[in-house]
Amino acid sequence: MSMRKSTNKTVKSNRIEASLTLAKCVQRRRENLGMSVERAADLAGMKVCQWCALEAGWVPDSCVLCAVAETLDLGCLQLSFLAEISACNQINPV
Repeated sequence: MSMRKSTNKTVKSNRIEASLTLAKCVQRRRENLGMSVERAADLAGMKVCQWCALEAGWVPDSCVLCAVAETLDLGCLQLSFLAEISACNQINPV
């Protein structure tokens, strides 16, 4: 029984990590460019709270993703793929 519990914790931990794939990529790229959250949000036409939500795990729609990709000089398709990984691994409370 304890083995099963350990496996469930590992699976849940892996899903949480995967659900933050997009957020981590966006934050890392923004920081590598030396860009503040405020500047990135402004360039993408977003509110600062939206950008913060993005870096915290929110998965926006494709229009927002393309604006973020352009701001960070990344491919829209690349970010869309990461967004799909994140969205598919988000754990919804029951």
